[in-house]
Formats: sequence, C-alpha cells, structure tokens
Amino acid sequence: MAQQGYGEANGKVILIGEHAVTFGEPAIAIPFTTGKVKAKIESIAELKDSYIKSDVFDGALHKAPEHLKAVITRFIEKYKIKTPVKVTIDTNLPPSRGLGSSAAMAVAFVRASYDYLKQTLTDEVLIEEANWAERIAHGKPSGIDTQTIVSNKPVWFKQGKVQTLKPLDLEGYMIVIDTGVRGSTKQAVEDVHNLCKTDSTYLQYVEHIGTLVHEASEAIEHHNFEQLAKIFNLCQENLRTLTVSHDKIEEILNASKENGAIAGKLTGGGRGGSMIVLASSLETAEQIAATAKQLGAHHTWIEYLGG
Repeated sequence: MAQQGYGEANGKVILIGEHAVTFGEPAIAIPFTTGKVKAKIESIAELKDSYIKSDVFDGALHKAPEHLKAVITRFIEKYKIKTPVKVTIDTNLPPSRGLGSSAAMAVAFVRASYDYLKQTLTDEVLIEEANWAERIAHGKPSGIDTQTIVSNKPVWFKQGKVQTLKPLDLEGYMIVIDTGVRGSTKQAVEDVHNLCKTDSTYLQYVEHIGTLVHEASEAIEHHNFEQLAKIFNLCQENLRTLTVSHDKIEEILNASKENGAIAGKLTGGGRGGSMIVLASSLETAEQIAATAKQLGAHHTWIEYLGG
C-alpha cells in the first residue's frame, strides 16, 4: 500500500492591526473556520516526477509556482524521500485575499508531511516549519497568520509573541467579503515599509493603528460592539492613508454603510483581497452581503460575534 499523509487547517481574519504589526505594533486575529485547506501526500512509484494537484496549479513539481515548489522540494530533500509523491491540496479558501490561505496551506502541508513520516509534530515545530514557507510566499510575514491558525483561538500578537484570548462575546455580526480582487501581501507590506522609510511622517499612522488595537481590546473586553465599530472606521482611515485600500474596497464599504453597516475595514494585506463589515442585525448583514455580491464580490460569509 502506498505511503500517505493527511493534514488540514483553517484560515484567519485579522480583526485589527494589519501592516502596523510588521513594525512591531500589536494585532488581534481570529480563526476563520469557514475556510479550510486539506493536504494529502501519496507516494506513487509509477510517477517519473513528483506532482501537485490544486486549484492554483496542476502539474509536475518542477513547474509549480515558487512557494509551492519550495515547500514540497524542501520536504523531499530534508527527509530524503526517494519515491515520487503526489500532493493534493483542496480548499475553499480563496488565495491572495488576506484570509491566511498561504499559511493555512503551509500548516496543512506540514501536518500532512509529519503524518506521512509517522512522526510526532509539536506546535512549536509546526509554527517554525510553516513560517519558513510563509517567508517564501510573503517575504517578511508578521507570523500572525500561522500563530492564529495553529492555536485556532483569537490571539493578541506582538513582535512574534502570541497570547490567546477569550472568544468574542459581542452583540453583532461580522460580514467577511472577498472583494474578488487579487491582492499581494508581500508587495503591500514592502510598499508600506518603503513609504515610511521615504517619509517618516507616515509612521504616525502606523503607530495610531497600534493604539487602536489596544482600544479595540478594551472594547471587546467590555462587550462594546459600537465602540469597536468606531475603532474599525478609524483604522480604515489610517490604512487608506498608508495606500493599502482599493477602489473596490471603498465602493463596497460605501454601499455597505448605505445598507446599514456601522463600520468596515480591509483585512490582511489590502490592495483588494478581503474586507470585514460590522452590522447590528442579521437582516442588515444579509442585505450587505447581497449588495457586495452585486458589486462583484466573489464570496461573502456572515459570522455572529457572540461566541
């Protein structure tokens, strides 16, 4: 029987603190359990070359996109895998949308590789291995995606250190919207760092986002949904100034507010990708989701924030 390994992981949503977190400011992220990545590794002696089957690439390993090729090649070389392998990746988590798809893929693959080897995998090793893959995909990732996905709990993240938080307990709804526009976290992060190097006055917006993360934590602690909404709107203003918003994000955000949303902001790298909108009732949330789809959003998800 062919040797096999299986692993899976869900995505994440950065609630607040994106971009500033790469400057050492804190951020809060929560698991995005609706989005899943499943990875399977099979040894197939009949293959001439290792093979990848996924939504983004279907073909021989040596022709694969760099981040996929690097991660799988590293596994093959590190553990001296002699028999060609077929790696199958199934997901409903859209890539390049700020929902942690590359980190989820990395975590799922590392879990599958250790299952394939029949070796015990600690969270520490899992995070280390997955972060190596994230550096290939994003250049200078904060590490928040991997930490949130592995812990599968809301997290407070700062300078590589993570603290798990209590589940959210807020009387309101969050609509996660995939704008349909492919973003590049790697490019957006580089651009913001270059912007701040060129003109240090932009650092005040980075620092303000850090302050807002602390205020958001207070709002969550006191179950104050309306205060969190105000903080969201201020955060989006800063992200807009840092050049990581997008015309589609702004269009959907304006339409959402016309339909009763009390707040909204991008989530993740921006420049497209995904956004999160807050609404006080399920009826309003459903109307916002429907309007977003009319404006070109590819996917929408509604989550109740009351735990």
